[in-house]
Amino acid sequence: MRLGLFALLTTCGFLIFALTMTFVPVLPVWANYAARVGLLAVFGALWWVARAGHSLSRLRPVFFAYFAAVLGLSLGFFLADPGLRLFGLTTQSPVGVAMAKFLQASLIVIGILAVARLCDQNIASLYIRKGRLLLGLSVGLVTAGACLVLTLLQPAVRALGSAKLMSLAPWILLFVVSNAVMEELLFRGLFLGRYEPLIGKWLAVLSTALAFTLAHTQVTYAPNLWAFLLVTFAFSIAWGWLMQKTGSLWGSVLFHAGADLLIILPIFSSLGAA
Repeated sequence: MRLGLFALLTTCGFLIFALTMTFVPVLPVWANYAARVGLLAVFGALWWVARAGHSLSRLRPVFFAYFAAVLGLSLGFFLADPGLRLFGLTTQSPVGVAMAKFLQASLIVIGILAVARLCDQNIASLYIRKGRLLLGLSVGLVTAGACLVLTLLQPAVRALGSAKLMSLAPWILLFVVSNAVMEELLFRGLFLGRYEPLIGKWLAVLSTALAFTLAHTQVTYAPNLWAFLLVTFAFSIAWGWLMQKTGSLWGSVLFHAGADLLIILPIFSSLGAA
């Protein structure tokens, strides 16, 4: 029973991210709109129906999470690009890439928090809380520091020189922090605490890790996609474990931001001037 529910939750989670994020570039325009409207209607209706006393009531928190994820991702998808154009920027420069990520992440986070407020969901249920803050910050800073060292050892990064690296630092920081906060809230903060009562802690971590990893199958910046997905899955397990261990997303955010340095700094090095 638990494994069956695990499979169902993982499939639903991946389906949401596949239709609203991963495969959007190859979907027809009509399918993109239809998928978003359909998912919002289905999960919104299920959340409304599954009130106390209904046979689906124990799944109500999960329906909320699915609805909030789709709404947040849709806000980011439709509004981030117009916002970037408002600033006169494109994604052909480091500042444009960083601002695009900041706008997208802000819209997704605001969307999730707004839905939580409207649905009377406690913000702490999203792991936005103090928790074991010292442990989280300690692990997050150590792992982020290790990732930074590995990043600086990459030939493409070493070729930049210290002056160029310092000029890029604010935009790198904006990108990795924005992305880490958004993804930790979207993939784990929303789901871990809602999956755990249904399938247990470790299956909850595994389910969210699988959804997160599969959602990255469309990446084009990895020279070896299978190796990238394997590392992504390992990181996902670690981030989920750390979030559960500390009862907060802040340690995972720091760790995640450090891991993103391994990817974004070499990409920034190939772009034009900031």
